[in-house]
Amino acid sequence: MAPEIPRTLFVGTGTSAVCWYRAALPAMALGADWCGVRGVPPALAFPTGGAKRIAGVDAFADYDVVVLQQPRGAAWVKLIRRLQAGGTTVLFEIDDDLESVRKAGDHGRRGQIDRDFVRATELAMRVCDGVICATDFLARRYRGERTWVCRNGLDLRRYDVTRPAREHVTIGWAGGTGHQRAFDAWLPGLRAVMRARPATRFVSIGPRFAAELAPEFGEQRCVSIPFGAIETYPAAMANLDIALAPAGRSNFFRAKSDLRWLEASALGLPVIADPVVYPDIEPGVTGFHAATPEHAGALMLELVDDRELRARVGAAARETVRATRSIEVMAEQWRTVLSEATATAVAA
Repeated sequence: MAPEIPRTLFVGTGTSAVCWYRAALPAMALGADWCGVRGVPPALAFPTGGAKRIAGVDAFADYDVVVLQQPRGAAWVKLIRRLQAGGTTVLFEIDDDLESVRKAGDHGRRGQIDRDFVRATELAMRVCDGVICATDFLARRYRGERTWVCRNGLDLRRYDVTRPAREHVTIGWAGGTGHQRAFDAWLPGLRAVMRARPATRFVSIGPRFAAELAPEFGEQRCVSIPFGAIETYPAAMANLDIALAPAGRSNFFRAKSDLRWLEASALGLPVIADPVVYPDIEPGVTGFHAATPEHAGALMLELVDDRELRARVGAAARETVRATRSIEVMAEQWRTVLSEATATAVAA
């Protein structure tokens, strides 16, 4: 039997995907409490949460550990210090390099994240008792603080969806904001494949990348599925047969997790991915690495033409992710961090 964790509350950002992956999922796997919040303490709104309803910030003091998702500003610092004075260990959770997001010209939050935003967030980070990062890169980025790495895991039950049989082959991209330039680098190869193989389609989920192809190939072959509730994401991805995961060479991408590969693999989809962000892929076995746009285009064509290759690699990727990256497996990282953080606090 796994050891019990300290009484822990995960506090995520609203109803966002990052709240789901980095607060709700580990909390549920560990039997901890969680909530998503909006606003500034003490006047927080609680739009979502787990089985135990959190009525307000005063309830935070009932926990041994509170994990806060990217808090920032004087009000949060005041709350953090009040919790610490009462004996609660406060940990800061982050899954992005905010300085790189600020500099990213194609990120949807570029107008919100300025130097003051970054400074206010990093001040709250320094006040906390430690920092939980989604990737090794972020842990090195914030190495001046007490840092741990907790990689992403999935609730695999949500990916038990049926992918309908079809004659055409659909290449797709799914994810959040900030990937326009990386996608554009692979766009010529994608266009070439769609010209050479008229039965090929393209679907984008989130950003409207498919709209860029529609003038040439028509709306029947190019479909943009808009951002939606996280509950609908696996079903939307079931429209794909091949998933793309391009990336750039900036710190923005180096800080990213391999979530795109995890999600596609959980559905049995073969992924063509950048090797920097997705080093765990075994090329030709659990996915494909494409270090250049030309290589990505060649792999797209190969996979479009080879149904058996798609099925074999997709199945191997699915088995690997199910064996190694379920949230139940990855929750053990969080269990270790919570125990270490509180043990250090007691010793201090």
